[in-house]
Formats: sequence, structure tokens, C-alpha cells
Amino acid sequence: MTSGLSPRVRQRAMVAVVVLFAAIQGSVNGVSRLADVRGAGSDVAGWMVAADEATSLAAWLVCMAVIWRLVKLLRPPRMNWPVAFALHLAATVPVSLLHIGLMVLLREGIYALAGAEYDFAFGGLWNEMFYEYRKDAPVYGLLAIAFAGIQWVTKAPAVTGGEAPVLTVQDGTARHRIPLDSVDWVEAAGNYASIHWQGRQVLHRTTLSALADQLGSGFARVHRSRLVRRSAIRTVETMPSGDFIVTLDTGVELRGSRRYRDAVG
Repeated sequence: MTSGLSPRVRQRAMVAVVVLFAAIQGSVNGVSRLADVRGAGSDVAGWMVAADEATSLAAWLVCMAVIWRLVKLLRPPRMNWPVAFALHLAATVPVSLLHIGLMVLLREGIYALAGAEYDFAFGGLWNEMFYEYRKDAPVYGLLAIAFAGIQWVTKAPAVTGGEAPVLTVQDGTARHRIPLDSVDWVEAAGNYASIHWQGRQVLHRTTLSALADQLGSGFARVHRSRLVRRSAIRTVETMPSGDFIVTLDTGVELRGSRRYRDAVG
């Protein structure tokens, strides 16, 4: 059970599972590679295969931190899906170069300590780099998908009770505890909801309907994509079309749909 754990602890636990899987996969690949090479009649030292897999994993650990940050930055609603996909696709190149560079440096150091020489470009520098990139790009994609899922499932908001109920929203590394009586209005933003309070704004992944259920009767739906706190409403002006304008205590004016006119009295 993880329901009692903080979002940060749950994130770390899930990332640890990804790292463990990568370590196991690397070990399996190393054993298989050693068996294949020796089966072909080549006398390769076991420590070389182990060093190659270990250095690749170590380099990927650094790249994982980069990919985690990129997933947080390059995603809706900050940008649309096609742009986010294109930017992640472009990011596979520098991330692969980072992986290759760290991996080669570590291998050269280990081989030198063992009195051997490591030659990365024995098959031609560009051929070797392209070969590594063809492997790195799919790994980047899988890690990005995994990290996006982890960030999504650990970012669920919660309303806590007590004398002053608050809405708890996890936004990356920041955790906001927003008193409900300070929330002025909420607006749908794609797969997210934009919460406005005290001149500030925060995004979190949830539907407007789900958030309306959490906020309760103190908030009214004035539009299919908009909620307002009832006690923050200063005036309601109905237009000839039946639509209306809600003016809040802060001076913000929000347009309401006639379908929801009765909700604000």
C-alpha cells in the first residue's frame, strides 16, 4: 500500500523500480553477449563485458535525471502534443551524445586501470555513434513514457478537511496547500485545471468535473470550462442572449453560459 506515502516518496519508489529493471536488463544483456561472443570462438574477458554494461547503466542514470526534467518541461498544457513530441524527438540527439560521452569516459578509465585499451571508434567514429543512437533513441522514448506516467499518477490533488479545508496540489517538486476560501476561480486547460487564487495560478492534471466534486457546494459552475467560488462573486450581469458576466471581488470578470445561469442565483 502506498496511499499513506507522500507524492515525492512514491515518485522515488517508482523511479527506483525503473532503475532496478534497467540494472536487471543490463545484466541479462551482458550474460547473453558474453555467451554469444564466446560461442563464436572469440576469447573476451568477462570483466570487459561487465564493465561495458555497468558503464552504460551509469551513464543512463545521469541521462535519466535529464529526461525526467525534460518530461516535466516539455508537456501539455505548456505546449500542444505535436510540439512536445517534436521537442522530445530532437532531445534524443543531445541525450544520446551525453550517454555516449559519459560511457566512453568511464570505459577508458576502467580499461586503463586494468592495463588495457578501449577503442570506441574501431568501426569508424560516425558509424559507432549512429549505432549507439539507434539504441539510445528508443530507450529515451520508453523512459519518457515511464516518467510521464510516474509524474501523472503521483500528482493527484486532495481536499483535506478541518476548520479550514485546503486543496493540496503537487506541482513538480512544489506542493501547494491552497485554502478553499482563497480560490477565486478555476478554468479547464486541456487535461489540466488552472486554479486561480490570490493573484496566483497553478496547473494540475484533473478534469473540471472531478475537481467540482472535490470542491463541493461552495463553488458554482458558470460555464462548461469554468468554476467560481460563490462567496467571491460581487455582481452577476445577465445579457440579452441569456449569457452573463460574473464580477469577482478581485475585479476579474468571467463570462458565464446561460445554461448555468441558475447556479449563481
